[in-house]
Amino acid sequence: MKKILKCIYVISFIFLLLQPVLVSAIYLEEYEEARTLYMAAAACTAVYSDRVGIIARDALVQDGWKIQYYVGKDKKADARFLFAKKSQEGSSIPLYLLSAVGTENIKDVKTDLRVGKVYFAGKGPEEFSENAQRKNMPDTVPKVHEGFNQYVQAGFSKEIVEEVGNSKKPFLDILQEDGDKKVYLVGHSLGGAGVTIGGARLLEMGIKPEQVEVITFGAPAVGNHAFRQKYEPLLHLTRVVATGDPVTQALQKLVGGYEQFGREIRWQVPTLENPGPHQITLYLDLAIKNYYQKRLQAVQAGELSMPKQSFSTSETSRVFVAPLKNDLPEELQAEFVYMKEALQDEYRATFSNYMLAGEETNEDIFQKALAEKSEWVVVPTVQAHKVKDEENVYYITLTQRVYRVENRAVVHAASYGSSTREMTPLEAFIHDMKTMSHDRQEWLGSDKGK
Repeated sequence: MKKILKCIYVISFIFLLLQPVLVSAIYLEEYEEARTLYMAAAACTAVYSDRVGIIARDALVQDGWKIQYYVGKDKKADARFLFAKKSQEGSSIPLYLLSAVGTENIKDVKTDLRVGKVYFAGKGPEEFSENAQRKNMPDTVPKVHEGFNQYVQAGFSKEIVEEVGNSKKPFLDILQEDGDKKVYLVGHSLGGAGVTIGGARLLEMGIKPEQVEVITFGAPAVGNHAFRQKYEPLLHLTRVVATGDPVTQALQKLVGGYEQFGREIRWQVPTLENPGPHQITLYLDLAIKNYYQKRLQAVQAGELSMPKQSFSTSETSRVFVAPLKNDLPEELQAEFVYMKEALQDEYRATFSNYMLAGEETNEDIFQKALAEKSEWVVVPTVQAHKVKDEENVYYITLTQRVYRVENRAVVHAASYGSSTREMTPLEAFIHDMKTMSHDRQEWLGSDKGK
């Protein structure tokens, strides 16, 4: 009995020693997942050509993704999607990403409304199409939403090619030939339904389950119980759902016979957010915030570090960046931490020779900059004003003043503003920030960024 108790004490002691390590590892894993979800939400948004879509596309390009756009059409549905490739540091195997657009026109609405179920089986586009035409199939076989299936069929009609050396090769062949290569299929709403069915198709066409990861935002159910039974064990599916989003349960309630599956992640919607709970702009906002939350936790746990400075070997001028000044109203204070993190990331990506000041300092900012041998001091400020007679609509303004350190003279000052009518406060700030970065050559001159 004493030996048993001794073993229990030893095991408990070892567990206590390992607990901080395990907790730290969890923070790092959560950060990596949050980064992936941010990438997926950005890709879902980048398919669109509006201001938020442009912001998202810039974020992907800045992260190293090379992007191509495709449009697939047939008589009953159109499918527009983004295809991207990214080289991985320390690996010769690239990552691939395919993002499908959601509902955006009357043809897509008609696609959404074709709620009947069709038989789902096949090894290629033609066979899938033929099987979908078969009538009176029992509910014991896999069936999917007729309109969503037509949307996928339209997408598969457009062959995606990848440049290999001096030639082009069908992307499906690349996945089949190399089992180590992986593709993320991501989509919002109708696009999410499409990539779910598309992921199941890839599995039927011979792609290994570990090569395909599906991530959807606000996506409806796509198939019956038999479809769920067959693909739930095989398809790596993550469904992100914002609280109050009615689309994810619509088919189950209005039609019946549809079932969701896969891992579900629920995100709470802040009360001041202007977009509805189904809008992709909201999902992108929540993805950005989730990413920064998890990154800060990993940094605080000592599992991740973010650079505060960078030195350039070229003849570029050193920039000293003061902390972002917070002039936001009380109701938007929760946005500030994310704005600050986003702005620091932008400075890291923009300047090749910089120093980010600490959060709080009683030192003279110019003396600090001089000690760091900086030529410029950048002082950013964020503020917001509520738009009169419009509910929860604000005008977000980012002001940046640039000083020359040697004489403390202002050499450049500008303000950049965006409303939150079609964006969240954080997205409006990021839009301001991107516009500001484009103007840096007016004062920085020789520093061309990274």
